[in-house]
Order: sequence, then C-alpha cells, then structure tokens
Amino acid sequence: MKAKRATYSTGILRKPPKTKFALVDVVNLNKGGSRTVEVQVFDWSNGSPVPLKVTPCGTRKCRVVVGPNKSVFLYADVSRVKFKYEVRITMSLDPKLIANVYGVTNAPFTPQAGDTVLQRSLVRIR
Repeated sequence: MKAKRATYSTGILRKPPKTKFALVDVVNLNKGGSRTVEVQVFDWSNGSPVPLKVTPCGTRKCRVVVGPNKSVFLYADVSRVKFKYEVRITMSLDPKLIANVYGVTNAPFTPQAGDTVLQRSLVRIR
C-alpha cells in the first residue's frame, strides 16, 4: 500500500538582501523505514512562478530518500531572486517526518529573520 502524500507551501516569502539559499532540513524520526521527500523552489519576483534548480539533484524538482532516523538537507540558490520566492515540499503524511525551511546566508549558512518557516506553519496545498 502506498503511503498518502501531501504538498506543503511556505507561501511567498520576501527575500532579505543577505539571503543566498532557500534550505530545507528534513528529519525522519522513524526507526524502521525510509521516506521520500520532494522539494521545489520558485522565484515569484515577476508575478509568475519560475522554478529554480534544487541541490543535490540539480533539477527543478528534487526527490530524495531519507533513511530511518536520518536527516538530509536540500537547497536552492536564491541569490538572483529579486524579492519573492516560495518553497514547496511533497512528503508522506507521517508525524515522524519533519521539514523546516530557512533562508540562509553563504557559509556559515546563518538563518535570516523572516525567512524561517517551521513545519507547523507550512500550508497544505494538495
């Protein structure tokens, strides 16, 4: 049986000048099963969504497997985004699979004020 999945959005975020990357931290707290997560990032500066490449996949839709009791991070370069972006995350409906989104600087990847969206604040869109 296939696990039920949902897509969540940060909504449109205003990009502070020092934000260089949109970073998604995902943790799978299940002890006995991997989970799949898909991340998309969009530049909304011109009023329409323009998909950005997401690392580690190097594609506009990045799907990764998160092993049991493991964490991963995915990110997109938003340094050329003029002022608005959005992150979408598609994942299993599982309370032990948690995703948080941060707008961060270059190394040391400092989170920027107004660019943090914790899972409880993500909006389910599908």
